[in-house]
Amino acid sequence: MCQTEHHLSSTFRPVEIVESGWSIQQVAGVQKRRSRQHEYRGGVAIFTCDETGLHVEQTRVINGSSAFPPQAVSWKISSDNLAHPFHITSPSKGMVEEFFQTLAKQNNLPHDEPHIYAGDNNSHVGEEIEAHLSSQEISKLPERVGDDKHPPEPPQMPFLDSNRPSSKQRGRVFLKMLEKTHHIILNGRFEPKNSPTPYKW
Repeated sequence: MCQTEHHLSSTFRPVEIVESGWSIQQVAGVQKRRSRQHEYRGGVAIFTCDETGLHVEQTRVINGSSAFPPQAVSWKISSDNLAHPFHITSPSKGMVEEFFQTLAKQNNLPHDEPHIYAGDNNSHVGEEIEAHLSSQEISKLPERVGDDKHPPEPPQMPFLDSNRPSSKQRGRVFLKMLEKTHHIILNGRFEPKNSPTPYKW
């Protein structure tokens, strides 16, 4: 299984993907304007190998538009070989605070169905640890390697109403979202030793 960003239309299915035994579920990015209306901004897609027998249900969480390009899609993945389904929610670029608040509302799934947020958040979180984690929980997790040169905005940052927030601002609203959902950041925790420091989440 592979999740990625793409710049295709919602109906285009690459022959190479189909003929190699993979299925694709995708949402196209917002269509560009004027002379570039044949092009699309970044959308999101998930590929599953047909041999795995995975069943994918796709739900659009946020529909992008020319006035509000951010969008998000959620996939429910199930199989006869899995004890429980799991979910992947993937956002596109350009998020503002309302966008993160909407994503947080998606976290209302049964406790035995894992939920993963995956995508290009363009959010700087530095070395900050998720605020909802207790000292006991932190002791059971691998130490997270962050980037001290790219911290988020301070916690007292005002409500973010800009349509073009900085990576530091997105980092702060992203951390606020994690406080509500009780998710942890995987980047910087589970990479092999000597891997490059992950700058964004």
